[in-house]
Amino acid sequence: MNSSNPVGAVIIGSDFQALGAIRSLSEKNVPVFLIEHELGISKFSRFVNRRAKDYSLLSSDSFTDRLIKIAEKENLKDWVLYPNNDEIIKLISINRDKLKDWYKIPVPSWDIVKNFYYKQNAYRIAKNLSIPIPRIYKNGSIEQLLDNDYQFPVILKPACKEDYYPIMKKKAIKINNRSELVSEYKKMTSIIDSSNIVIQDMIEGGPNKLFSYVTFFDGKKCVAGMSANRLRQHPMDFGHATTYAESVELPEIADMAEKLLKEMNYFGIAEVEFMKDDKENEYKFLEINGRIWGWHTLAKAAGINLPYLIFQHMIGEKINAGKPIEDVKWIRLITDIPTVLKELLSGRMNLKEYLKTIRGKKEYAVFSFRDPLPFLMELLLLPYLWKRRGY
Repeated sequence: MNSSNPVGAVIIGSDFQALGAIRSLSEKNVPVFLIEHELGISKFSRFVNRRAKDYSLLSSDSFTDRLIKIAEKENLKDWVLYPNNDEIIKLISINRDKLKDWYKIPVPSWDIVKNFYYKQNAYRIAKNLSIPIPRIYKNGSIEQLLDNDYQFPVILKPACKEDYYPIMKKKAIKINNRSELVSEYKKMTSIIDSSNIVIQDMIEGGPNKLFSYVTFFDGKKCVAGMSANRLRQHPMDFGHATTYAESVELPEIADMAEKLLKEMNYFGIAEVEFMKDDKENEYKFLEINGRIWGWHTLAKAAGINLPYLIFQHMIGEKINAGKPIEDVKWIRLITDIPTVLKELLSGRMNLKEYLKTIRGKKEYAVFSFRDPLPFLMELLLLPYLWKRRGY
């Protein structure tokens, strides 16, 4: 980046995802303005140049007006705006036309975003492209629910997290029989409408069968990308978030991801999730994340700095994307250590297996000798983070 260019990045976020983007951009001398919308650790990074605090930003009807006022007050005209969670993506995409007069927006319009924001839409598109997905069961009334021929266990989950996850702190529920299904379905429909509920076959194998392809997609093609195996999560069955991942080469999911994003006319950074179904020997599509996700800095450590690539694109710089390195590890210590201890004590993992996963090149989610304060503050804020976010 030209040091005389005053344009920088505006990151809306308070957690470690935002911290990773801050550090990734700072390595390329991109100035960072942080909009802190809740208490978190990202503001403690020494690489935050300036910041604003607005804890009512997401709960306010004036989300767009507030962002514009910040741009006016802080002289952020034409800075690149980075969303940090699903709710922010929705708000930005819906208000994109108004915001683009002030910010450069690396988020597509709502007409595109809704195709992956609601999982049932993404499944429909994937199915039309002959991309494998878990079997989906029809639902509606209890009578319709019981009319299906289930292959238990199945998964019960919301089509999007915005109304359900903040209350229940669960991404999905494992269902073992019809009695459990009716009980949990009634609980879920007391919070969200049945049209926003997905019931699908459970793919056996746990997190070691979870894979993702991450990329910057420019509307036509994957400019750069990398595959990863998300071997551990917290908790291990249906995790709130990945705790350990490593880079791998997996052309099969890369091809399916690019095919899916192209069909959606997608633009921006994306994580396309799959799970290996050993019974049918195929990777099945699960979902798309269109914002900064937890372990995105694994790609940077492997040679693909996604936040900077999209910054270069948005300001019109030429992109020189390299080829990712395999077998790079990403670890979030504060959640991975408890997860590993549970696995060791239960006998599902032995010490030799664990030690193998931490050898070689590593990228830590928060811990950094160059930027130590966020990790120290995460330890101090742990009770709050655990209560608010479930980890």
